Amino acid sequence: MDYKKYQKSRNMSWEILFQENVRELPVNIVELCHKLGIAVKYYDKFEQGNDGKCTVINNQPIILVRQDCNRQRKRFTVAHELGHIMLGHVGRYELINREISPNDNPIEQEANVFASRLLAPACVLWGLKVKNADEISQLCDISQTAAEYRWQRMQELYKRNKFLIAPLEREVYKKFQDFILSHQHQANP
Repeated sequence: MDYKKYQKSRNMSWEILFQENVRELPVNIVELCHKLGIAVKYYDKFEQGNDGKCTVINNQPIILVRQDCNRQRKRFTVAHELGHIMLGHVGRYELINREISPNDNPIEQEANVFASRLLAPACVLWGLKVKNADEISQLCDISQTAAEYRWQRMQELYKRNKFLIAPLEREVYKKFQDFILSHQHQANP
């Protein structure tokens, strides 16, 4: 994925966290969608291999999610579809939502970057001093697979010490400071 598109997806996730005053993990993704004016509906029947999709009906964006997915998968699917809406993909591309894959097309990669940064913001994970994918999965209520991808990226960021560089990232971090402090006190009574 080209860096400009990565940056756009990441920055959009920060903007939403900041503007919608999200202050703790796990992010309540359905409530967040409702605050943004986006309906989330659950369905029993979906095309094979597809966990969700988004559309616009009567100028109302709607996210449709397969009912029989587990909770963590539903959460990521909603965040992924929200990414498609916020990044302007709806109506422009054929969109597919399934488990993350490095071979995904660029549009799906953009939505995955958005979803993972929205549900598991690096600056917050850094502030919490996460040490592995299991911690990310539990803190962010995401699947082990999604947490593994996020942990791989976190290791890269830890090596480069790339946190709180962008002004918007610093603002997101400030919003989560009370959560980070209370979580650290729970970890070290």
